[in-house]
Amino acid sequence: MEPATTDLSVALVEHTNFAVSDRAGDMLPGTYHGFFVADTRFLSRLVLRLNGRQLEPLASGGGDHHGAGTFYLASPKLPGLPAAAMTIFRDRTLSTHLEERIRLISYAQEPIAVDVSLDLDADFADIFEVRGRRRLRRRIAVHRRRRAVRFTYEHRGYRRATTIALDRPATQVDGRLTFRARLQHGRPWDLQVRVEPELTHRRGVAPPQTPPRIEPATVRAWAAHTPGIETSDGRLTRAWRRGIRDLASLLLTGPADRFIPAAGLPWFIAVFGRDSAITAMQTLLLGPDIPHGTLRQLGVYQGTTDDPWREEEPGKIPHEVRTGELATLGRIPFGRYYGSVDSTPLYLMLFAAACRWSRPPGNRRAQPPSAALTELLPHAEAALGWIERRVDPDGLLWYAPKRRGGIVNQVWKDSRDSMRYADGSIGEPPIAAVEVQGYVVAARRGMADVYDSLDRNEEAAAQRAAADALAAAIEDGFWMPAEGTYALALDGSRRQIDAIASNAGHLLWTESVRLDRAAAVAERLLAPDMFTGWGIRTLSTRNPGYNPIGYHVGAVWPHDTSLIAHGFALAGQHAAAQRVIDGLLDAVDARPDARLPELFAGFDRVATPDLVPYPTACAPQAWATGAIFLSVRTLLRIPVDERDKRWRDLAVIGATEGSWDAAEPAAVAGARR
Repeated sequence: MEPATTDLSVALVEHTNFAVSDRAGDMLPGTYHGFFVADTRFLSRLVLRLNGRQLEPLASGGGDHHGAGTFYLASPKLPGLPAAAMTIFRDRTLSTHLEERIRLISYAQEPIAVDVSLDLDADFADIFEVRGRRRLRRRIAVHRRRRAVRFTYEHRGYRRATTIALDRPATQVDGRLTFRARLQHGRPWDLQVRVEPELTHRRGVAPPQTPPRIEPATVRAWAAHTPGIETSDGRLTRAWRRGIRDLASLLLTGPADRFIPAAGLPWFIAVFGRDSAITAMQTLLLGPDIPHGTLRQLGVYQGTTDDPWREEEPGKIPHEVRTGELATLGRIPFGRYYGSVDSTPLYLMLFAAACRWSRPPGNRRAQPPSAALTELLPHAEAALGWIERRVDPDGLLWYAPKRRGGIVNQVWKDSRDSMRYADGSIGEPPIAAVEVQGYVVAARRGMADVYDSLDRNEEAAAQRAAADALAAAIEDGFWMPAEGTYALALDGSRRQIDAIASNAGHLLWTESVRLDRAAAVAERLLAPDMFTGWGIRTLSTRNPGYNPIGYHVGAVWPHDTSLIAHGFALAGQHAAAQRVIDGLLDAVDARPDARLPELFAGFDRVATPDLVPYPTACAPQAWATGAIFLSVRTLLRIPVDERDKRWRDLAVIGATEGSWDAAEPAAVAGARR
């Protein structure tokens, strides 16, 4: 399990850089706190004290200011002074560096003097170490001056350094910096702290992989031009506005000079093929920048060779791309790791969707892809080639890790215990996951449409035939008539991994199963053992392996629920879709920040009326944020006279469902059209 991310911690993010602290703004040693750049912790301790005493947190104001926040604190009881005789403000800002202004204001009637101290340290831990995966021993040099402290570290030619500059001279004892503050009533006393990270390498050493760049001005310009929403549902208005802010905070730029969403704060500020592709499809309504950017960025990382260490294969789309020390030096394979079976068909689904949405509004005739997408056709065909080589004679796509220590379950439910039989026992690879087969059906049909638009009719027919054959294989191999839904997966002996799980709903999203069975699937997923009232559980409460706070065995993931709701609408199950979306919006309303987290506990809403957070959930998180935008698209697909009265006036201003006004996205470095 990742380190906890509860209300007791505060995270600020400015694209790939982020800072995690407690509610007082302190970064405590021995925890997951710190200032992180390029998957490396450049500041592991930043502790503020008055006369050696801990301060009392009052509030923190970083919720709406992703790259900046303020911590509001009160002084403790000190000799001769009552508690709260002083107010302390810690104004923290992130960009390529971290800056903090510490301001003290005394409300004592007489002048007072206090010792303001800072404890500082930098351990240069890789993010995988912070997450508890492994630990290296490092020799870190420390150079101290009255107005600065510098930490340096070198390993195999790769250098990292942290310089902390202060605007006042300090007295240093045992590594603690102390400043004597003389305060007059109501007059502020300030201390400026600036933390500068440095990543360099010796001459002759291959440079580390360049992390995604930070383009805050361009992201702000993107956010300013996103569509707006009109609705009488206040929950949806708040969620939309929050979603735009959160998505903007997660947009990275990289080698292709385009946007791609990072997976989530704090532990997954990185490129993840599956997460980015799904988020891009969820946010089609916001315009072409994210879908086109995601296709370009993932194309840069697409596999070109066979490398079992990274599980790389030609045409395969990566699972994860990291730039920390362990990845850079090859201690772990995550510099570019390809251990997911679904990223590649999802890439093709996104490509086909981008082609469809690039057509002029109202034009449903197949047209060739735009110039921007035509450039990406070789990447799409390489991805299709990977699928062609990997499927079995029935068209099924299987996964099994190629290396010891790789991800075992190479699907979105990638925890070790996610693949459950009905008796609660755990399935082992090789596995053919049901939702992956749906992705392949949709990918093939999407490419058939692309080939039709290019007058490559034989290839289009071949892809449709392969998709239809696979759809038939899904019906034959996965359907469970007694349960009225589809099995979670098949194991290596083609026995059904027969737990009741949310995965079957993805088959409706991909329109890969029979419509006459869609109603049964909707009914099954809305049964009390699956639907909590807030969302759809990952695993039925009837399964012996169920755990309401189990990552993939009972918790609710908003992105999963949103894909299923969209599938309900596509299958004509409009009432079911609206019921599920209403639950998600109630979950938004249950949170003071109007934000859907990565996941939350699967407790029944009637028995447990509070929305219970999952302790390590990312927030913001890309595909949880995308769930709001996809939910709006889902509602727009439903005829107005079939919508709940709260959504009959729903309109999106500045966007057209199913098409983009401009087929060419803006380059990150250029002006927006």
